[in-house]
Amino acid sequence: MRIVGIAELQSGDVLEKSVLNHSGMIMLEAGTVLTDQYIARLKSLKIKHVHLTSVASHAMGETSGKKRSLPTDSWLRPDIDAMKNDEKSRRDAIGLVGDFVGRSMMFEQIALPFPEANFRQVFRDILLEITLQPALAEELGVLMLADRQLFEHALNVTLCTSILGNARSFDKSKLYELALGALFSDIGMTRLPIDFTKVNRELTAQELAILRQHTNEGYRVLKGLKEVPMASAQCALLHHERYRGSGYPLGMTNESIPEFAQMVAIADVYSALGSPRHHRNAYEPAEAIEYLFASGNYDFDWELIKSFLSHVVIYPISTRVLLSNGQSATVMETAGRPIQRPLVQVYREAGGKDVIIPYTMELQQHANVVIVGKADK
Repeated sequence: MRIVGIAELQSGDVLEKSVLNHSGMIMLEAGTVLTDQYIARLKSLKIKHVHLTSVASHAMGETSGKKRSLPTDSWLRPDIDAMKNDEKSRRDAIGLVGDFVGRSMMFEQIALPFPEANFRQVFRDILLEITLQPALAEELGVLMLADRQLFEHALNVTLCTSILGNARSFDKSKLYELALGALFSDIGMTRLPIDFTKVNRELTAQELAILRQHTNEGYRVLKGLKEVPMASAQCALLHHERYRGSGYPLGMTNESIPEFAQMVAIADVYSALGSPRHHRNAYEPAEAIEYLFASGNYDFDWELIKSFLSHVVIYPISTRVLLSNGQSATVMETAGRPIQRPLVQVYREAGGKDVIIPYTMELQQHANVVIVGKADK
């Protein structure tokens, strides 16, 4: 262990002891790999010195792949080199990425504000360009080998983030950097203990502290790849920051959080809520939407939330739904309507009697009737 003044810190140094603020709260955990952003944050807090580990002080450049103890001595990283060299996993991952655009069920739940065919082509081109770069293809293989659900989540997050980027008129170069950051935003999870992401119980405080290290680890991995721009790498580091400063690892607020990271964060939460996890079932679409509505200017910028939700469809066309008045209906049209009030066609009355001639109902004109869930077939 060595004590180092803030002015002497370099990106890649590793904390031996946690950094506390003047109130005694932990600002950075022991084992954190320092980045330029971390160092700037420490300076702004007027921290005078920190305790660094005397070994692996330049972890950013480490490529041996051998297991080693972190300064906390509480967990070991897996043998990443072996995972990168798994040719079958890499090949399977590339194949799944290639199939994703055409088969993605999420396209049914997204209202594209631009020609769908054009978007699919640009999105496909971006993903395929990523897979053609060996270093990135290796990381895709690692992601799939570590956790198939995590891999599929990464693809869904990339799709949602890309749609938001299109809605904000990003050019192709900017869309590429955004998609790259979204796709690998959780790559740090693969550096956690094996099966750590599959725990089906509430995490202990120590486990939660380890889990939060995935942002630092992801940034370390991406910053070490020449194929990854800084704006993309920051998505891994900052996609758990929140609007009012309640996020991690830096506790950044509002406009100080880069736009890419904010966009990935929204897509990450939406995709996570709507997908099953090892420890819980998926949220209903309406529940996920309500969560995002409530998070505006609290967890996320409200303008970004509005932009995202304007392109989300809770109940796609042809979905059979149950109405609050007891009727059952089929969703007929969603475009140009409030997110929870599509045009529906009633096929069964509240008492359970089938309608002889189904009739339409414009829910935005019936304030006392809402969709409460999916109807039985």
